[in-house]
Amino acid sequence: MSTLTGTISNEKGFSVFIKNHPLVSYFILAYGVMWFFISPMVIDALELAAVPDALSFASFVLSSLLGPTVAAFWVTGVLEGKDGMRRLFRRMFQFRAGLQWYAVIFIVPIVIWVGAYSFIYNGAPIANLMANPSLLLSVFLPGVLIGLVIPSIGEEPGWRGFAFPRLQKQYGPIVATLILGTLHGIWHLPALLTPLFDPFTLEGFARFVLTSMVATFLYSWVYNGSRGNVWIAIVLHASGNAATQLTNELVPKDVEFTGFMRVLESGWVNLIAFGIVAILLLVLTRGTLGYRPEQADVA
Repeated sequence: MSTLTGTISNEKGFSVFIKNHPLVSYFILAYGVMWFFISPMVIDALELAAVPDALSFASFVLSSLLGPTVAAFWVTGVLEGKDGMRRLFRRMFQFRAGLQWYAVIFIVPIVIWVGAYSFIYNGAPIANLMANPSLLLSVFLPGVLIGLVIPSIGEEPGWRGFAFPRLQKQYGPIVATLILGTLHGIWHLPALLTPLFDPFTLEGFARFVLTSMVATFLYSWVYNGSRGNVWIAIVLHASGNAATQLTNELVPKDVEFTGFMRVLESGWVNLIAFGIVAILLLVLTRGTLGYRPEQADVA
């Protein structure tokens, strides 16, 4: 009987903590759930123990789906009950949005990625895309469709649906974007240790987090401009990942860089490209990123 009472007490204690610290609770759960499920892949990659292929694959799928979104529903359930969870679910599939935002989320990621790598490859990616526009249907579009499930739907209802509106209400759009972009980047740490990414280096990790931070300015602007549309954020995430796949198909495979160009090609060009976009958005929106405080931030 005492054990049962202790368990109930602990559950109530955790619920109280969530109610008092919803954002902290969200990030703890978003990190903890994903890091738990991806741990078999990390153990295998670091050769700490032999992990069966089936378990490693399950680890990949579960860690892609279970994390930020699960955390968002968990905390929302404690804060707002079933009604709040239903509202969050509806926001995930709010398909109605201005056509301009659908144009933005499909076109802008391609422009950024293809444009950035065309700069260091003397225009080759743009030329290759113009010569092979069918790659938009054979590579980019399938990448978007797959990306909607892995990983976008497992992340964006958490990052943009739960965390960002609360951070923005508390700190304003710029600081909220910097906080979320940084924490989102660090959240990827276990994945960066696996074969899903390049060999892990501290420089690569720092570059990844910085790129995540500045890229989040695009997400913040799109989220605010589309009036808090979580579905648009989900598609933007998938489109961004698909644009990287498309760019990989367009860059020449027989070019060897040296010196500064090699540094750029290693990934710093991503940071520069998204940094330029972030600065442009801040200038064009006068630092608001489309945020209107009078709007209801949390649906």
